[in-house]
Amino acid sequence: MPAPRRATQRKVTPALTVGELIAAAYDTAGGESVEVLKLVTSPQMTRALGRRIVLVG
Repeated sequence: MPAPRRATQRKVTPALTVGELIAAAYDTAGGESVEVLKLVTSPQMTRALGRRIVLVG
């Protein structure tokens, strides 16, 4: 007889919005726009988020 399946629940982490991400980058970079751009568009950020961020302005 096969073992019964058990439902597992994943813990849901709160989603981070793009605005919150950019605000955190401004806090980290000390408010310098060029440094914020470097942080948000970095390869490390792309890997961490699983998505590429492109800022147009």
